[in-house]
Amino acid sequence: MVRLAIVLPMTETTAEPSIGAQATRSREALPGADEHQEQPEQSVDLFRPEGTRVLAMCNQKGGVGKTTTTINLAGALAEYGRRVLVLDGDPQGNATTGLHVASPGPRDLTQAQVVLDALDPQPLIAQTNVPNIQVLPASLDMTGLSSDLRDTGTGLTLYRVMVDKLRALGLWDDILIDQRPALELDTDAQLVASDGAIIMVDVDEWSMDGLKRQVAQHKKAMARAQRDDFEVVGLVVGRVQKPMGHFDKAVYDLLRAHPTIRCLAEIPVRAADIKESRHQGLPVCQARPRTDTAQFFREIALKGRLVKAA
Repeated sequence: MVRLAIVLPMTETTAEPSIGAQATRSREALPGADEHQEQPEQSVDLFRPEGTRVLAMCNQKGGVGKTTTTINLAGALAEYGRRVLVLDGDPQGNATTGLHVASPGPRDLTQAQVVLDALDPQPLIAQTNVPNIQVLPASLDMTGLSSDLRDTGTGLTLYRVMVDKLRALGLWDDILIDQRPALELDTDAQLVASDGAIIMVDVDEWSMDGLKRQVAQHKKAMARAQRDDFEVVGLVVGRVQKPMGHFDKAVYDLLRAHPTIRCLAEIPVRAADIKESRHQGLPVCQARPRTDTAQFFREIALKGRLVKAA
């Protein structure tokens, strides 16, 4: 994969983020990181292919914080002035409802219909309470999407067709695909539609095995698509609780020091911040911008080379 070393003018993407619910309207200073946190480098190669960047937020293991990370990374990117589309790829629709967007009704156009029939996806797009964040909602008819894609004979390419139409609109800098926890054709097709992935894990005895299976899925899907430019941007260790027992500490250390995948951040359990923000239909960076919880998600954006530090 060719990485682009980009020298950007002082735009919103390279400036310090605007903090709070009025992210695209105000230019408040970024609160300082905890003194014990590693400080981001001032000069990095941005992971940014030309045009809209598409990232799959994934792990075939459930309950690791994929949707929470997707919503709140979108909030962090929006603070930096980036225009973000959250593509809810899970029929449960938690990324949709978590941003206070209504799921399609029984007579409405759905994501599954758009993917299978190669229709225009723009009518699906819904605005959130954050000006820079929009959502392409999930729908219940996506529960059988993997089987329906298989029946087409070209299912691996159909999400790419929809995503290419979204790219062509030029309305977003980033598309984050919130994947369901599965190793199926629909998640393969979403990966093939992406430029790269961020893998969420938790501190659990099955985490390393789950991580291996997820990476194997990436390699298999890219081989079928004849692509060699897909990049795992890094992993995020979620739901961290300290102090840890000896076993959890051993798993945690393995994840933090993974030999081939960089750990971007760890997200401690912060139920109050996350739940209160979700109740407002906002990412934590907009609802509680001065908390350390918000800073954790900014670190993902910085260390993943998704934005450039000021």
